[in-house]
Amino acid sequence: MEQKSNVQYRAEKEYKNSREKFFLLLREIISNSIHAVLIRQNKETNFIPQLDLNITFDENQCKIELRDNGEGFTEKNRLYFEELDKKNLEKEQFNFHPLGQGRLAIVYFTDSSEYETVYKDKDGTYQKRTIPYPNTSDGLFNFDEFVEEMPEIKDTYTKLTAYLNKQNTLGRAKTFFYKYPNSKAFKQWFIETFFPFIVTNEQLVVNIIFNGEDVTVKKGNIESETERKPFEINLAEGNKSFMLWLIKKGTQMHGENPVTCFARNLKADLSNGKLSYSIDNNDGYLLYLTSEYFDEHVDTKGEKIEIPVDDILKINKKINEILDIEFSSIIENNQKETKRNLKNFKKKYPSLETFIEDSNIIDDKKIVNEKDIVQSAIDEKSRIEKKFWNQIDREFENEEDKLFSDSEECYKLLNSSLHIYVKHRESVLKRLHMLIQKFDEDGNDKSELESSVHELFIKRGTTLSDSSNINHLHNLWILDDKFTTFSNDFKVKSTKSGQPLSDVYIWADDPEKTKQILILELKSTTNAHNAGNTKEGMIAQVKRYAHDFYKHPHKTLNWTVNTEQVQYTGIILARKSDIDKELTSNSFSGGYKPIPFLANSYYFEDNFSKDDNPRNKMDIRIEPYSFEDIYELASNRNNVFFKLLKKEFDIE
Repeated sequence: MEQKSNVQYRAEKEYKNSREKFFLLLREIISNSIHAVLIRQNKETNFIPQLDLNITFDENQCKIELRDNGEGFTEKNRLYFEELDKKNLEKEQFNFHPLGQGRLAIVYFTDSSEYETVYKDKDGTYQKRTIPYPNTSDGLFNFDEFVEEMPEIKDTYTKLTAYLNKQNTLGRAKTFFYKYPNSKAFKQWFIETFFPFIVTNEQLVVNIIFNGEDVTVKKGNIESETERKPFEINLAEGNKSFMLWLIKKGTQMHGENPVTCFARNLKADLSNGKLSYSIDNNDGYLLYLTSEYFDEHVDTKGEKIEIPVDDILKINKKINEILDIEFSSIIENNQKETKRNLKNFKKKYPSLETFIEDSNIIDDKKIVNEKDIVQSAIDEKSRIEKKFWNQIDREFENEEDKLFSDSEECYKLLNSSLHIYVKHRESVLKRLHMLIQKFDEDGNDKSELESSVHELFIKRGTTLSDSSNINHLHNLWILDDKFTTFSNDFKVKSTKSGQPLSDVYIWADDPEKTKQILILELKSTTNAHNAGNTKEGMIAQVKRYAHDFYKHPHKTLNWTVNTEQVQYTGIILARKSDIDKELTSNSFSGGYKPIPFLANSYYFEDNFSKDDNPRNKMDIRIEPYSFEDIYELASNRNNVFFKLLKKEFDIE
């Protein structure tokens, strides 16, 4: 007979790393009861194997009563209780593979327990005994210490009653029942844990009372919603047989769906990996896998199945092949939905499209939603961008090493950045179009201030002499892409409201080239205040600003330059109706020519007075552009950029 102290030591050693695994107690005692009734069933005809499980718990105590109608503590059975390591040959014959863990679990996880058993002695007489477990004396379990009595019921059974009321033991129970707080949840746990026992036995009945709620578990409850998929596969140890079970459940299958493994008829995990199947399916299934191969490689606690990683990969591949056939129509519908999501993604996020491989998305068996596609693209872009900054300036030791700047990944990153910038331009052009519109949303005439137009093209009071922050400080590219970046010898100044200056000055001061200045006058998009004005029209206004600069360049632009050697250009942006009014007014001398390919924009060579002597003139080229022309030209240019980025046509 085992000594109590020795068994307690072994229980502590076995379960010391399982303090939150209260389910091990339930699994061990229930599986032992199932073994008992199935052994009796094999010996008797017309026998109905039955378990009655009653669990009650509150803040102060947990009580578990488990009764089975097995043979009870016969003389043969009691020998296995008195010695922990003695093999139960009868259980071995039924492939139950007993490990002797039930008794250790009781010692470790409960505070006190008691067995009540009715059995037949060697003369066939019914006897009853009640035994505390472990014994209160030094011995763990000595059957002969307890007096036999005549039972009132003439049938064999064993009832285990366990109590948990101390802080540690009760705390473990509370943790478990927090996950399974009602009879429905606990029933599902029971089925998942003991599934092979239930599904392979027509007569087995398990009656559960869970805090007063009654449920019954038997094969008939789940058989109609269960499919079997047997298969064989050649593994490291040879050809092995498996049974894949599909059990309908009330919830959907979504994403990665685990395949639950069973060893020795109990749920167990693979120690070196996992099995899973990826799909979205409104008709949800639980996926279970059983095999004698698992039975042969489970650890002593029955928790871990020790098989090689290569075997796990082969098993998982075979499961996926079987389920792909089973759910082929679902997969086809999912992939159609994914294609729609991918199409929407490309439409909404063209700058991220290059970071996605269509086949990787479309071939997925689950529905890949737009959010997941976006996240996948962002992750890939982040990876490449990090690589870009780490390698873009790297010097390669070997000439044959390909520079990152020439790589496909670098191209993807640049393509994405250009997409964003071109899309930014599109949004700016939409704002310009709104300013150009003659009427508001209600169909009424609207009046746009010059300041609104000015702020759209370039922020007031800004001077740019380098290319930093250009994207949010100006949109002069609307006029021409040469007005995109600036430097120490190519500058722009936007004047403040109320200054006696033109709206914008752009000048070039390259010592090796001709000095140039462009005077840009921005008018209201709806009605220029001085278009065709007899006192000073729009053109005369630009010529006055040119004269003022000619006389005082340092005062105007803080630019010390010989104004005799400067080339002068004036550009007026106004509504086409205001340009027509200006060019047909009496104040305009004529000589204008249309700019090719534009409908309402013109140019002509003019001059302005240097001083009071009307004969002293300085040449200036004047170009009135209509907002309508500029908008259409910039929009067409932007559309070409988009098409180039999308590879809709090639240029040579």
